[in-house]
Amino acid sequence: MGEISAPRFRSEPEFTRYVIQLVKDSGSEWEDPFHMPASWYQDAKRREEWIEGGLPDLLLRHQDADGRRRMLAVELKTDDPNSRVRFKQRKFLEYLAQHMPALVLRPRDMEYIQQILLHGPPNTTGEVIEPSLGNAPSLSQEQLRPQRTTYTIVRRLVAKMSNQHFSTGDLASLRRMNPDIPDAPAFWRLMAQRRLLGNPHMEHKWGLIMHGIALMVPTAHDESVRVGRALFEGGDSQRRSAFYSDLRLNRLLKAQGDVLTTLLTQLFRMMKAANQRFDWGEMASFILSEGNDAEQARLKIAREYYRADYRANPSDAPRG
Repeated sequence: MGEISAPRFRSEPEFTRYVIQLVKDSGSEWEDPFHMPASWYQDAKRREEWIEGGLPDLLLRHQDADGRRRMLAVELKTDDPNSRVRFKQRKFLEYLAQHMPALVLRPRDMEYIQQILLHGPPNTTGEVIEPSLGNAPSLSQEQLRPQRTTYTIVRRLVAKMSNQHFSTGDLASLRRMNPDIPDAPAFWRLMAQRRLLGNPHMEHKWGLIMHGIALMVPTAHDESVRVGRALFEGGDSQRRSAFYSDLRLNRLLKAQGDVLTTLLTQLFRMMKAANQRFDWGEMASFILSEGNDAEQARLKIAREYYRADYRANPSDAPRG
């Protein structure tokens, strides 16, 4: 990787906003970061309510290709020599470092930041990592765990299936196959190439993902379009009424097992017919997630759907 120049930031809040946007733009394997604004502390102080100072600027959660989620704590400082980690912040980071990677990052660490966003959190605990002090795991060593993120795998699958040199016979077999019984040789070859074989439960989930991508290519993936928004717009950003009705959405978000597979297959065909792209990284994460993570993925789709509804019909919003 070539050297990445460090942007200049006038303040820590400005740098924080920049990093938050980087995280949001890095694909659906990163959840939206939790950040407690300084105004919250100030408001609590005015109300004489207690809030412990020293909480890191960002708490992040990352999901790898196998559905495993890991937390990451980040304190952000500028390159100004006076921008130092305060005592309470240091103590808080040292405590969190016993349970998750905890880092102090500055603009001059931009290459390291980009590598984390690409590969996932470093596989280390017990010490606060500060790349500017030289104690960060080397990006070329096993300490920085190379991640095969859901987003990276999906992006490559979309690119491969959309390529004019991809076998039309293989694409047709992926479109025809039953996701519950993924028997297409093309599926098994792609699974082997992506090192995804070995877990029958996850293999079925990837069968649904590859079936859906095959149904939608070349009009399939746009990382800037959240799934919920795509369901509302259905190929028309000026739409006032939902393309995918809220009754359909409610049924989809409650479905499991074979019913979910059937509804998603119908959805993929509808999106293809409407020429509607969406973030396939988010869709893949939704299909792969289970338990509480699945609930969070469903809520994310619902939020974006009703945000799109509100943008299309702001005058219909209830008034207090």
